[in-house]
Amino acid sequence: MPFENPIDVQKDKKSVSFKALLESRAKRSKSRLILALDLPYRDQIVTLSSSAKEILEDTAEYICGVKMNFHLIAPLGINELKSINDMISSYDMPSIADVKLNDIDNTNKIAAQYLWSAGFSAIIVNPFVGYEGGLDLLLKLSKERGKGIISLAYMSHKGADEGYGLQLKNGESMYEIFLDRAKEWQLDGVVVGSTRPEIIAAARLRLGPEIKILSPGSGAQGGDPKRSLEAGSDYLIVGRSIIENANPKAEAKRLFDSLLSS
Repeated sequence: MPFENPIDVQKDKKSVSFKALLESRAKRSKSRLILALDLPYRDQIVTLSSSAKEILEDTAEYICGVKMNFHLIAPLGINELKSINDMISSYDMPSIADVKLNDIDNTNKIAAQYLWSAGFSAIIVNPFVGYEGGLDLLLKLSKERGKGIISLAYMSHKGADEGYGLQLKNGESMYEIFLDRAKEWQLDGVVVGSTRPEIIAAARLRLGPEIKILSPGSGAQGGDPKRSLEAGSDYLIVGRSIIENANPKAEAKRLFDSLLSS
C-alpha cells in the first residue's frame, strides 16, 4: 500500500463528520460500545495487525466505533494502521486515535496529519496544554477536514484525582474547567471514566446534549456500564474485558445484549 502524503489527505474531500458517523453507526447497530483495540504486548509484532483485524471482524456487529492506543500505534507503521482503519471504515464505523495529544501547536499539527493519513476519524487530546499555541491550530484543521477532537475531562484510573480532581481556590475543580473548555472550543466529545458515575452526571448537566461523553473503565477497571449510561454517558469504551477474553465475540455479544435496554 503506497504511503499517502499526510498534508494532502482529505484536503479537498467533503466527508461525513466524525460525530455524525458515530451517531449514525450507533443508531443502525443499536450499540453504544466503542471497542478499545488495545492488544497486550508481544515480542513478535508481526502478528499484531492480523490479530487486531480478527478481533475486529469477530466483534464488529456489536460495536459502533473503535479506539486505538499506543498498543498498536507505537509498534505499527502508517500503512498497517491504515489497513486496519480501512477495515473499520468498511463497517461504516469511525476510529479514534487515543494519543492524548499534549504539545505545542506545530507538533500537534504534524502528529495529527500523520494520524489522519493513517485513516483515523478522531483524536483524543489533553486540555492541560491550553488553546493558544497549543490546540488552536489542531482544532481549526480538524473542523476544516471533518475530523473529531475529543478531550480528556476525567480519566478512569484512581490517580486521576491528583490532576483532574484538583480543586482551585475559587472552589472549582480542574475537570469542571475542562468541561467548560470543551464547550468553548466546540469539541465533539469528552472522556469521563465510567468508574466515576457522579462525575459523568455532573458533566452531562454542564455540557448539555451536543458534546458526547465517552466513558472508558468498564470491566477491567471496575466501572459499571449500565450505571455509566444511566448517569449520562453516550458511549462506553471497552477493551480488556473483550480483547483478553478467550472468546471476544461472545463477550462483546454478552455486553451488547446486557445494554440493549439502557
